Amino acid sequence: MPGDETLVALVLKGDTQAFAPLVERHQRGVVNFIHASVRSAEDANDLSQETFMRAYAHLRTFNPDLGKFSTWLYQIARNVARTHLGKEGRRPPTEDLYEDETIEQRIPDTRRDAAPDATLIAGEDEALVRSALTQIPEKMRAALALRYFNHLEYQEIADTMQVTLGNVKTLIHRGKAALARELSVEHPTGLLGASAPQEIRGRELLSL
Repeated sequence: MPGDETLVALVLKGDTQAFAPLVERHQRGVVNFIHASVRSAEDANDLSQETFMRAYAHLRTFNPDLGKFSTWLYQIARNVARTHLGKEGRRPPTEDLYEDETIEQRIPDTRRDAAPDATLIAGEDEALVRSALTQIPEKMRAALALRYFNHLEYQEIADTMQVTLGNVKTLIHRGKAALARELSVEHPTGLLGASAPQEIRGRELLSL
C-alpha cells in the first residue's frame, strides 16, 4: 500500500480515489482522538467526517517537508473539536505551560511501544475515562489522547500540538494527575472502587 505522502501526491494530480485509503487508514485514530473531547460517539463520528472534508479541501497546504500527513491531520482534528466545543459553550479551561515545568522528565513514561486503550484502562471503564477527559484542560486532554488513544511518540505529539518536547512531557504528567482527580471526584466507584483512598487512585493512574 502506498504511503500517505504518495497518496496525497496522487490526489493532487487528479486521482481523487486515492483519498479513500487515507480516510480508511486514519479514520479510527481521528475518531478516537476527537472522542476524548466530546462525550457523544455520534458527534465524534460527525466531527471526524468534517476533519477529512477539511483535509481534502485544504490538501494543497500540506507540506511533507514540514511533517507527516498524520501530524497535519491531527492538527485539523484538534481545531475541529475545539471549534465544536466553543460553539456548544463546553470548552474546558486552558492552561499555559512554561519551559521549566518539565516534571515528567523525573517520572519517565516507559510505555514507548505499546499504548492501546487496554493498557491505560479496563474496557468497562473506558466510558468513565472519556467522560472525565472532557473536564480537564484542552491541552492536557489533547496530549493524553494522542499518547494513549493514538499511540503517538512524544516528539510526534509535540509536532502535532506545535509545542516543545518539554511541554508535552509536562502536559502528560499533569494531565494524568488531573484525570485521576476528576475520576476520584466524579466517579468514586470507577477504576479502583470507592474503598480506595483518593491519593491511591491518583498514584495508580500516574503509574500507567
